[in-house]
Amino acid sequence: MKKILLLGCIFAIQSIYAQIISKDLSFASNGIFTMPGNLTFSMAQDPAGSIYFTHNVNTYPGINVTESYVSKITSNGLPDITFGTSGTVPLPYNNYLNEVKIQTDGKLIVFGFTNSESVVISRILPNGQSDSTFGTNGTVVIPSLVPDQTYSSYGIILQNDKILVHAVNYGQNVQHQHVILRLNTNGSIDNTFGNNGYVATQGSPAGRTFVRIDNQSNIICFNSTIGFIQKFNLNGQPIASFGNNGVVSFVDPNGFGYGGTSAVFVDSNNRILCALGSSGDVKRINTDGTFDNTFNYNLFTSLGLYGGSWINCIVEKDGFYYAAGEGSPNHFISKINQTGSLDPAFSNYLQTDSNVEDMIVNNNNIIIRGSGYIVKYLLNTTTLSTTDAIKTSLDIVFENPVKQNLVYSAKEKISKMEIYSPDGKLVKTIKENNSNVSELSKGVYFAKVTFDNGKSITKKIIKL
Repeated sequence: MKKILLLGCIFAIQSIYAQIISKDLSFASNGIFTMPGNLTFSMAQDPAGSIYFTHNVNTYPGINVTESYVSKITSNGLPDITFGTSGTVPLPYNNYLNEVKIQTDGKLIVFGFTNSESVVISRILPNGQSDSTFGTNGTVVIPSLVPDQTYSSYGIILQNDKILVHAVNYGQNVQHQHVILRLNTNGSIDNTFGNNGYVATQGSPAGRTFVRIDNQSNIICFNSTIGFIQKFNLNGQPIASFGNNGVVSFVDPNGFGYGGTSAVFVDSNNRILCALGSSGDVKRINTDGTFDNTFNYNLFTSLGLYGGSWINCIVEKDGFYYAAGEGSPNHFISKINQTGSLDPAFSNYLQTDSNVEDMIVNNNNIIIRGSGYIVKYLLNTTTLSTTDAIKTSLDIVFENPVKQNLVYSAKEKISKMEIYSPDGKLVKTIKENNSNVSELSKGVYFAKVTFDNGKSITKKIIKL
């Protein structure tokens, strides 16, 4: 019984602190919104909880793009009819690889590539109308810019009231090189930035170059394939105090880059986190470009797998990092503390609803965007003191993990026990202790226990 009690306490405490408990069944269709089109690229959320996303219809990125849109849904996952036509606005030039950002005034900035090797930037008002004060009829076209060979080195970043744009320069008689340019609020090139509005980085068409900004609006360029980190100030000038005139070499002991990077994030302390796809490592880099050896995390070790999974996005919330991505057969969301250890209350949340390409972590929910879907998960954020947590956990303890029979020990009489799947579906009602649950598939379930005194608690159980 001591072994059972210990395991029960561990899982009970997990159910008390912040963790995903189920999909939000009030969102869209049972927690999942299916996006139209066959390619989706970006997601952003406004302060009211509404979600914007970009999507288009084509047969391959950059080929036969026939339709391109930005759409808006409410916090409940319904089309917002106040935006455009039934919640959707068509984008000019049928552009692809779109990215959407929200300005502080509520206007949208939408980035994309045309089939004629140009970048197109649009600014859209909150009602879906084009902003005529931006560019020509709300649109700016920048010629001779293309994505890199892996369709990765591109995008926009809002830098105060300016717009940073980055892609690969593909002009005639110009060496193919990754560049950053800056637009003024009216869409014109900001000639005070870099060299007449442009900054050339060390990125190339063959390497995946990420661009981020820190808390001081300084610009960080990161490429682990070629092996460099560059820093520029907010006006595009190299920060001489960083490495060698703004450049730090990012190579292994043999002088090679660390391979492909799947995600890069700059945290609240201006440290860089990078997820190295091939090794599963997440490295944290100090503000001076050195490795932070106090942080150690490996995705494969965390998931108990070797290969087959990778991180697509990292965000920060309340001092924790959330890393999410895709794998086979399960996709994942992980919560990591400041030393690189899994948060024991949250750990890894495995799901098959969608792969994860974008993620938004709010106080009470997590929203993910994958290939064609937006999924909203509820968080249990009730916080008890350690004493209260242990007291609550002892009301009922389960033998965990469960193999064939569900065995528990309860201090009070139970009136009802229901077993739910992670998507909130009732899969079994337990009528007595030591009930056979062999028909349940392997995975995570939640046992909702209601006592005769009216009190109810929910515990996580694992079925082997």
